[in-house]
Amino acid sequence: MTTVPSASQWGSPTANRRALLIHGLDSSSHTFHRVASTLATKGYLVIAPNLLGHALRNTGVDFKVQTLADDLLPYLQAAEYDIVIGHSMGALVVLSLLKYLPKAKHTSVVLIDPSLEIAAERMVDWKVKLSDHSRTNLTAEDYMVLNPLWTREDAIWRVLGTQIGRSTNSDDHIDGNVPWSFSHLIADKPAAAALTVLIEDLRFNGALKLETVAKFKDIRAVIVPNASHWIQYEFPEVIVEEALRNIEE
Repeated sequence: MTTVPSASQWGSPTANRRALLIHGLDSSSHTFHRVASTLATKGYLVIAPNLLGHALRNTGVDFKVQTLADDLLPYLQAAEYDIVIGHSMGALVVLSLLKYLPKAKHTSVVLIDPSLEIAAERMVDWKVKLSDHSRTNLTAEDYMVLNPLWTREDAIWRVLGTQIGRSTNSDDHIDGNVPWSFSHLIADKPAAAALTVLIEDLRFNGALKLETVAKFKDIRAVIVPNASHWIQYEFPEVIVEEALRNIEE
């Protein structure tokens, strides 16, 4: 018997359209609460799994992104999805699942600010930054001060995501994916799938560089003005719009 990982769900189980939403590092399924709610109102059954090592789930056999992806295979084996969305490390999980998507079905894939390539020297600083953040125990009020576009609900879900995950998640997943290089997985995209990459405002100097995405054909790259890495909190409507655009085109 196949075990289906824990997940949050929005919308009617009888909906004839489905969306799969995958959260990132030190987060949980509810990071997508606004995106999921909107898609549900548009007639989608939305499933948002919790990754291994997150939301009180045990870890896998290792901390590779592919292991996180393989854990979610029961969802793709049980149903076909019209929309697949991933944020940050969750977007890398989506890339690792591209090879399992239906070859003929038109699937809308949206990657939210994924760190596709990070050089070894930058990884050292990134690891320190993420480790420090996970141990700081910021409150909802702290997050709202640091991120003025967030609602209180966004901040609460962010706090919860860090508190119900493992304190060493960032270290473990960084150490378990050396080198940090995932852009080659774009080649696994089925011809019938449409792939959009959303990028935070370039003024914030995030990990994802436009030139990393621009070199790929048939990939739509969208820079979201004024958005940080947490586009699902700040501009959820952009994510929904881009996901539906791929369905309608």
